[in-house]
Amino acid sequence: LYRQEGVEDGIYVPIEVNVHTQAGKVLTCRSYQMQDYVRGPPSPQYKKVICMGAKQNGLPTDYLEKLEAIETNNYAGPVPIMEEIEAAIKGEKINSA
Repeated sequence: LYRQEGVEDGIYVPIEVNVHTQAGKVLTCRSYQMQDYVRGPPSPQYKKVICMGAKQNGLPTDYLEKLEAIETNNYAGPVPIMEEIEAAIKGEKINSA
């Protein structure tokens, strides 16, 4: 996530947030906060990662459908980390630079 979200470049900073589960448990989780937020649609690559994570974690079908319906900014440039993410999900090894 650090490389994917630009933490090393100062685009995002890691933060801790408390998440309350349905069972009443409080979990301290890591999230990332954008330094200079500019509202806009997500890239197709970012949307894909979010949708894959939602599916992998068994989130409700209606929520998955809402995620899939989100419009993207149609960015088609290179996103090297996507190859690593997809390979990791498939259990493959790739050479990273």
